[in-house]
Amino acid sequence: MVNPDIIKKRLLEMDENLKILVDLQKISKEDFIKDPKIFKLAERCLELCIQVLLDVCLYIIANNNWPRTPDNQGAISTMAQHKVIPEEFAKRIIPMAGFRNILVHEYFKIDPNKTYGHLQKLQDFREFQKYIIAYLKSL
Repeated sequence: MVNPDIIKKRLLEMDENLKILVDLQKISKEDFIKDPKIFKLAERCLELCIQVLLDVCLYIIANNNWPRTPDNQGAISTMAQHKVIPEEFAKRIIPMAGFRNILVHEYFKIDPNKTYGHLQKLQDFREFQKYIIAYLKSL
């Protein structure tokens, strides 16, 4: 059984990181790329936001006894298959799972330009939150 409080707690963590990211989003690309303090902070906050998104997906899947997925991208797809999020939205955010893997496992190869690109897509996190809140209300 899905516990809404567990999900809401994770969404609050996402909110805290999004507040920081919104401030970083205002920085010019040139200033962003040349300052490691800025782009490394963005990397960490993006990593946490993506991890929350994936944790919420995996939690909902597990607590509904839906089939386990082989990877994080599959978890996002499963959420669409079960109509928690729209299919088109799932396709748009699936690359986040791959970027999260780069942030976690290939941190020495991170291109600040790509980080800046992901920073410009913060609305995807807000949209995800909207779908999850609607899902919780439907329980």
